[in-house]
Amino acid sequence: MNDNEGNLWPSFADDPGPLVRPFAVTRGRAGTDLHNLDLLTLVVTVGSGIDLTALDREYGAIVRMCQGRPLSIAEIAAHLQLLVAAVKVLVSDLINAGYVIVRSPAPTANRPDSHLLQAVLDGIRRL
Repeated sequence: MNDNEGNLWPSFADDPGPLVRPFAVTRGRAGTDLHNLDLLTLVVTVGSGIDLTALDREYGAIVRMCQGRPLSIAEIAAHLQLLVAAVKVLVSDLINAGYVIVRSPAPTANRPDSHLLQAVLDGIRRL
């Protein structure tokens, strides 16, 4: 019953995409060899002039989005409306095929504490 009158839950026969799509996109693979990708890992397309018609839709979209500017795994997932786990599998495939490279974000342990920097700045202003 999907008459859209008072029925808040559409029939799954109408659109199985939200349940099936991540599984289908990754061909049922889960994250085992994902190149240590995390939400903030930046993805950049290698080179230009790549024949995107030879790639599946999601792979081509990632390559196209990351041309000229790096995007994080989280941003790619948001643009494609896919689970982060699925995007990690897709990006790993593209790394293995040589279409993209990744750059991990700077480790947070090496960054100075923002509260300490603000305290130093405030102290200098008082001089």
